Amino acid sequence: MWLLLAIALSVAGCATTSAGSGGGVWLGRGALSPEDETAMRRASEAEVSRVVEQVGAAVADIGSVGAHLTLTFWLERGALTWTSYESRERTGLRGRPVSLADTKAALRDVLAGYGMERTGQVVLSLHRDEAEWRVDYAFHRHAERPPEARTLPVHWGDDAERDAVPEELARFLAGVGAPRSGEAWLEADAALEDGRLAQWELHRFHVTRSGAGSSSGVPPRLAHEVGRLARAFQEGLGERTVRFGIRLAQGDGGGWVESARVVDFTPPQGLEPEVAAEYRAMHEDILRRWRQGVSDGFTWLAQRGVQELALWYVGAIAIKGAGILAVRGGGVVRKALQQGKEAASGWLRTMLSRVPQSEGRAFERLWAKVQLEGERALTTSERSELRALMARIEKLASTPLDLGEKHGLRKAARAAYKKVHPDLAATMDAFPERYPVHHRRPLEYAHLFPAEDINASSRLAVVQDFIHERVSRLWTKFRTAHRTATRDEVEAATRVIDSHFESWYHRVDVPRGEQVLIERAEQAALEALRARFPMVN
Repeated sequence: MWLLLAIALSVAGCATTSAGSGGGVWLGRGALSPEDETAMRRASEAEVSRVVEQVGAAVADIGSVGAHLTLTFWLERGALTWTSYESRERTGLRGRPVSLADTKAALRDVLAGYGMERTGQVVLSLHRDEAEWRVDYAFHRHAERPPEARTLPVHWGDDAERDAVPEELARFLAGVGAPRSGEAWLEADAALEDGRLAQWELHRFHVTRSGAGSSSGVPPRLAHEVGRLARAFQEGLGERTVRFGIRLAQGDGGGWVESARVVDFTPPQGLEPEVAAEYRAMHEDILRRWRQGVSDGFTWLAQRGVQELALWYVGAIAIKGAGILAVRGGGVVRKALQQGKEAASGWLRTMLSRVPQSEGRAFERLWAKVQLEGERALTTSERSELRALMARIEKLASTPLDLGEKHGLRKAARAAYKKVHPDLAATMDAFPERYPVHHRRPLEYAHLFPAEDINASSRLAVVQDFIHERVSRLWTKFRTAHRTATRDEVEAATRVIDSHFESWYHRVDVPRGEQVLIERAEQAALEALRARFPMVN
């Protein structure tokens, strides 16, 4: 399956953030295309259907009159994320059979009424009467948004194993139980990473009422109840812990789940809130595509250009890869990837163009696994391989470019520039020799700025050939005088040259009649360089 991600690395144009299922990178908060809006509404309807089935399964085995369930969700753009569950009064006399169809219809009417336009907390209250479930609800617009909440509805496929007890849970529950004819209280923590359940841990266990006989394991019905609720809570985002409060009562059908709620959330480390939110949005979009079908998710990834894949990798690294960044040194990679997504993804594209294709493919494969399954899914050897790759990129960033790398980056710069300036693309294509793309900070100094993208659009400018010749002469004079130029010296020289030539940047219509002005600009720039750097001739 990972072979679908073996895309030949080449450096392509700048990333886009426009919405759209075809070329868009992620569904931002702007206006959606008609196709995306239709898909979102269908996914929102699927969310409602899924929650209705989940709640229906939760109440199906509850026969005690007076039982009361309180279910809390966060609603945003049609996405319903479980945030807490409470179950009370489960020891009453059993009532008559209840029509689940009626209960589900009532739930559907409530949830479908919210649609995609409302954002806030939804609280469902279900009361078990003699022969029916009463459904009440409340909506809190100003409730605090939980960090694990999704913002994109997902059209999940059919879960053929929704009633099966996961192996990890079965092993965990096999070691606990209440005394026969007694009661016990169990608190179990489920460690989640996005939709993946990493492990179960015992938080607390104590016997609340002793009884005769030895302890017995958790009965199948209760294990299924825990499993169903665990799957419902897996639909959130991020690294978090969900604590289940489980009442074990051998004399009452084995017990029940009394509570479930998120008790701990691990936020991205070292990111500004705005940057973290941006990366989380991208991360959520790729998980949405993944959850809608494994094969489709990988096919979608394989069809993306490297500029879009760089966005996904940057988001995964920044949000989920703090441990992988802890390589020797590590400062360059960490600094570069904790910039905004445009700067960080541009830097990563440039760096990936410098590694051998085999290493680039390994990077793709490993980071796709981190993105889709979580860092904990890596084997020991995969983790070592990824750390070695990160260390190589860390070292490479401070290494001068060779001739082949410069050629590739010049080609990539031209393609990237045309994407940012499509109005100039036709002229540039018709006369490629006449309109070179100028690196305002020359490529030979890229290693002095290891955490910055030398091909960033802000550092590129198309100029006419006769202007580029004069600018290049100035840099040759500077280079000859300062063969070991420092970062500060290069920045100072860039400012001097830009200040005298920037009026001709991004222009393809400079008449030859401006030659006199251009000659004066060259002479003025040379004098300014000499004043700043006396060794320049």
